[in-house]
Amino acid sequence: MAKKASALPPGMDEYRLVFFRESELVRALSNYRRLRKDPLPPGQIARIQCDADDLSVTLHVQKDSGAILRVEFQAPEVAAAMIVHCKDARIPLSRSAEKTLRMVAGRPAFLIKEFGGPPVDADDEVEFR
Repeated sequence: MAKKASALPPGMDEYRLVFFRESELVRALSNYRRLRKDPLPPGQIARIQCDADDLSVTLHVQKDSGAILRVEFQAPEVAAAMIVHCKDARIPLSRSAEKTLRMVAGRPAFLIKEFGGPPVDADDEVEFR
């Protein structure tokens, strides 16, 4: 499959960070589970735990009985949920852009890199944390 040409001119690169607030992250993960026919258990979200090391998210759902259930999402699920949510919210994510899931200041974010012209060498990239 041929890679679609970038809308950027050669020599111009775009780096963007798309952050998710907690409410949007919960909405994205909940909708993702619903689309997969595996909805979140009923209850209130008592806590959201983001792990920067493995890029996972754990939702702590408090049931009416007071019991707390932990629902874990690994990095590929978090990324997929965020992509679907961006699409539904009409947030542009170029197909040709490189999308990388990151935790920035304890919040999940997409680092979106779009290159105009030939890709840069790995030595020329800047690491965001």
